[in-house]
Amino acid sequence: MPPADLNHVDAKPEVRKRGRPRADDTRIAILKAAYALMVEGGISSFTIEGVAARSGSAKTTIYRWWPSRESLAVAAFMTGALPKISFPNSGCAANDIKAQMHKVARVYRGKTGRVVRDLVAAGISNSAAAKAFIDGYVSQRREAVREVLRRGMESGEFDEGLDIESAIDVLYGPMFYRLLVGHGPIDQKFIDSTAGIVLSGFAKK
Repeated sequence: MPPADLNHVDAKPEVRKRGRPRADDTRIAILKAAYALMVEGGISSFTIEGVAARSGSAKTTIYRWWPSRESLAVAAFMTGALPKISFPNSGCAANDIKAQMHKVARVYRGKTGRVVRDLVAAGISNSAAAKAFIDGYVSQRREAVREVLRRGMESGEFDEGLDIESAIDVLYGPMFYRLLVGHGPIDQKFIDSTAGIVLSGFAKK
């Protein structure tokens, strides 16, 4: 039997397993750490240094993706809250809006509600914080509501002359009012009442 050829490798080349890029894992770790810190201690104790330590990432890596503390705070908030407040699509725009309002209310009643209050309060004295909150959260959520309202208008469920921007304010303004002022609960009864009053006014005449 001839001696084995030690220089010959009779094996299939290793196939590199495909998976999530490492950069994605790092971004997710940073956002999760940031959201956890905000929920635990509020925006006042939220720092880039704290996020870096908790996520195991360098501050330079964080600043590469989020140029400011405020932009990271809003991105983290969206990552944590967005899956909980998405719109259903039952075929009835009014029912979908009401169901989503209940989702938002549940989130606002919990620790995330404090995060929202902190972000709004930060925006009062900090224009960068205000812009980050409006661009990163408010504008995106308003567009999601617009889509449902347009769907209701196109199907004939809502009046075709509905003022969409005012409609959004009237739907969600009362919830923000109670969240920020704290004069009453954001409970199921309140959402049912608000949704019933407002949505009945949207109906096609």
